[in-house]
Amino acid sequence: MANYQQYQKYKRQPPAKGPRIGKFLVILAIVFVVYLIGRSLFGTNPEVETNIPLEVEDNVMAESINNNDNSNTNENSNSNENSNANVNTAVAGSFSVETCESVYSRGSSDEKKISLTFNVGTSKEGEIQKVIDGLKNSNTPADFFARGDVAEENPDLINKIDSAGFSIYNLSYNHPSFTDLPESGIIEQLSKADDAISQRTNKTTKPFFRPPYGSADDDVLSVVKSQGYCPVTWTVDALDWSADYSAADSKDRVISNAGNGAIILMQASNSVTAQIVPEIITELKNKGYAIVSLDDLLK
Repeated sequence: MANYQQYQKYKRQPPAKGPRIGKFLVILAIVFVVYLIGRSLFGTNPEVETNIPLEVEDNVMAESINNNDNSNTNENSNSNENSNANVNTAVAGSFSVETCESVYSRGSSDEKKISLTFNVGTSKEGEIQKVIDGLKNSNTPADFFARGDVAEENPDLINKIDSAGFSIYNLSYNHPSFTDLPESGIIEQLSKADDAISQRTNKTTKPFFRPPYGSADDDVLSVVKSQGYCPVTWTVDALDWSADYSAADSKDRVISNAGNGAIILMQASNSVTAQIVPEIITELKNKGYAIVSLDDLLK
């Protein structure tokens, strides 16, 4: 009896309808695996599906490379232009007044270099053309220091020096001793001289200034530096202006006192100067000295 009742109870249970959740998940997993296997075996390369012709890709890449090259070229061109601009500035004057910490009477003793400098302290031309010719014929650089009043009285003299390609620096306006001047007087002397000379040359007289009589102290240095100048005196005065010195005496004075970094002072218009300049150049070069500009000597 019990067996029959148990049978009837079992018989009355309705059969399970529909797939179970577990079976569904198993089937879903199988389908996904089959899909992946099929895609791996028969699927297309995603890169091919983009349908971009190889030539187009090459052109795009080439264009990109060209653009980068052009960009680099432009950058290099701009860089070169800036570099050239800096070079041009350096050619005009590489000496920085910021490095000027004293009154220079000579350059470095480490190199066998010498500078020839000439004062333009009179409006009379004298033999200045012969001096210029002596320098030009030997391709020798030199620097001139001119007074402002001389530039006003004889502008052609200043133009002649400038046209020959030589730098003209500041020798004050009318040659007073700067150690006797107040700050305002020093500034006025520098400014008036610069105005008078630059009106003839269209160039500044900076960065070098020669104190009249070589007279300069720390106060003078401070003021002239604030105005953009560095004071430069000399190592050897040829005394070519003195009646007590012959041409031979002046030349020997220069040669015997020459040394590494020496700054030679001569007068631009003197006949004695015109006579000894070619000889001085020859003898200094024979001794192995390089004759350079102040800008080169003091940089």
